[in-house]
Amino acid sequence: MSQSAGNTAVGVPQVDWTRAFDARSQAAFIQAFAPDVVLEATLITRPIKGQERVAQAMAVMSNIYESLEFTHQATSGRRTYLEWTALALGGLQLKGVTVLVRDEQDRIVTVAIHHRFLNESLLLSEHAGKQLLDVLGPDLFYDPAVRTR
Repeated sequence: MSQSAGNTAVGVPQVDWTRAFDARSQAAFIQAFAPDVVLEATLITRPIKGQERVAQAMAVMSNIYESLEFTHQATSGRRTYLEWTALALGGLQLKGVTVLVRDEQDRIVTVAIHHRFLNESLLLSEHAGKQLLDVLGPDLFYDPAVRTR
């Protein structure tokens, strides 16, 4: 990884999201989020809503990664697109794109995290579900023991 500062590659500026991901703390994520923030992600079965719940989820999930680097960034209006690469769970390689949508006060109102590839995403979702069961409850992450149509 060719990092310039924290967890961003050369040419990718540090922003509240990348700093929160680097800090891996609920408080850092709360500072970036609007009260009505919504998290949508490959790893979850439905959106997570609200500043506190999304910050809890992101704090736990960010700690699952052994390393994460934001490699590219593009902005269009209130949307920011961040490509990233990561290692988790003892060397599981992941790639993805995160889309952030901001409100008029520059707070994040929508987070959409898209992981690649399927097998890695399912493993990570299952692991995150176990970590967040007491915080967010059941049925929010992939569980191989439960089959749905």
